[in-house]
Amino acid sequence: MPEEYENPAEKAEELVKEALDQGHGESPRSDATQRPRWTEYLAVSTALFAVLAAVASLLAGDTANEALYKSNLATLSQAKAADTWSEFQADSVKKYLQATHAETLTLLKAPPDRIEAARREAARRQKVQDRLREEATQQDRETRALLEESRRLLAQHQVFALGLTFFQVAIGLSAIAALLRKRWVWWASLLLGGLGLLQLLRGLLKMFP
Repeated sequence: MPEEYENPAEKAEELVKEALDQGHGESPRSDATQRPRWTEYLAVSTALFAVLAAVASLLAGDTANEALYKSNLATLSQAKAADTWSEFQADSVKKYLQATHAETLTLLKAPPDRIEAARREAARRQKVQDRLREEATQQDRETRALLEESRRLLAQHQVFALGLTFFQVAIGLSAIAALLRKRWVWWASLLLGGLGLLQLLRGLLKMFP
């Protein structure tokens, strides 16, 4: 099932707006005089983190879904390869039986046409075996490639998911900073938001090796 992430943008706006207005809503003038200047930048940074969190959420969900899709394709390819190898083994037995039959007919001095027919059937089975071996080997290669791609996409997903977590915590700290008027809490949110941005950029670079 597709992974879903809560978009924190709306909730963050509500939290920060309520926190900025709480206790300073008597009048526009009193609010302007009592509100610290840095809270305006706090609101901007929170909105930016919300936007980046939405982007990280989209990319994390997309890469998770793609990784699951590739994994399912790998499972299907592996099943096809197993069936092909089973058919290869069955034809190997039939080829051996036909070759043995031809030798037996030769020892028994059977009619040449019967001996030749057995040898032709053994040769035909050998050609079938060669084709099946090539198909199964190709399917094994496809399976390995799909599994590798699935692992790569899952690693990207984890990077984006970590970035999303940083953004969500940064948004929460921004709301706390606005509520308590604690500037150092805002700085902590900026730090976590910066870490989230680094993770987002890291994931984007992994998408374009």
